[in-house]
Amino acid sequence: MSVARWFVMTSASAIAVLIAGPATAQQLCSNPFFVQQSFPTAGPTETTWRLCWDSTPGWGLIIRFAEFRKSPTSPFVRLFWDAYVSEIFVPYHSGWPRYTDLSYGFPLTTVSTADCPGTTGGTVLAGKVCKVVRDRGVAWKKDAQVRRGQELVLWGAVGAANYNYIIEWAFRDDGVVVGRFGATGQNLSWDDMDTVPHMHNAIWRLDIDLNGCCPNSVHQGIHHENLPGLTATDFDTIIPTETGLEWKPLAFHSLNVYSPTLHNSLGHLSSYHLIPLPSGVARHAEPWTQEDFWVTRYHWSERRPENLPSYISPPENISSADIVVWYMGSLHHHPRDEDGQFINVLGGRYWYGEAHVMWTGFMLKPNDLFDGTPLFP
Repeated sequence: MSVARWFVMTSASAIAVLIAGPATAQQLCSNPFFVQQSFPTAGPTETTWRLCWDSTPGWGLIIRFAEFRKSPTSPFVRLFWDAYVSEIFVPYHSGWPRYTDLSYGFPLTTVSTADCPGTTGGTVLAGKVCKVVRDRGVAWKKDAQVRRGQELVLWGAVGAANYNYIIEWAFRDDGVVVGRFGATGQNLSWDDMDTVPHMHNAIWRLDIDLNGCCPNSVHQGIHHENLPGLTATDFDTIIPTETGLEWKPLAFHSLNVYSPTLHNSLGHLSSYHLIPLPSGVARHAEPWTQEDFWVTRYHWSERRPENLPSYISPPENISSADIVVWYMGSLHHHPRDEDGQFINVLGGRYWYGEAHVMWTGFMLKPNDLFDGTPLFP
């Protein structure tokens, strides 16, 4: 790192650590909080991820210092300083309640071999997190030629009263990162609230330090169909100051993070593109829910999303800075009989059943990081 920062690794080290200089994930944490995985899992190494994870009540599963190496002879490239779900906002259609579930300080639930069986590539870490190394499906195919991909997955579940929230991070062999948020558990079972539709909004805070924290810049990727629709134009426009932005599916909006110090051997500037994987878009009365993306300059105190409008007022310059990007992914939960129901047992009324998990998330995809097709031939 080119600047010093304070951070607290509460569950990993329980001390405040000052980081200055290019410290690596391997230097900043130890087992079981340090994870390194090379791909493929059998045969000569091609690519490698290494990272730290942490778990603090009220913050869920935190990824720290994630670094990727695109070949055995390449240096590790930092992607995250840290990355986590900063809040889970649950407004009910009746107008009340409106929960900010992480702010209540819920911890991760216990994870066991029932959640994370070794037969599927799972390893339980510190009783809280499941690490899985698994096949991720077809990476590429050309007629008879084919390559299947692999990924490292870390997941934990926040135990938020009647709900469990699964926070999952997948680190793929081709440098892609997928963040997913899943809601499961039981419908709110008081005052007949079990039938009231509601939303689960996950707001990720991604402190992206591409090849080091400074300077990074963020561009907005925009696709435009030219009338009468026979041609199209794509734009990659720098975002000069802190702002909130709407995700528009017709424009295929993305946030593209660049470092001026990172090029591939062809001389092309490397970047990572944040691409939503939504089931829908939510808008609520709260001002910070009026945008899908936010881009801010790094400040340690700016961790929860409720004050995002004040974080950008007045807006600071981010054209070459230490940046943080935020993304809100939303789930619309319309209760159904398959979620469960009340049953009467021995004169008492009890909820019986569990809502199956619903997912939303995003992809961080490298662009011009490799010199050609990774994992080829």
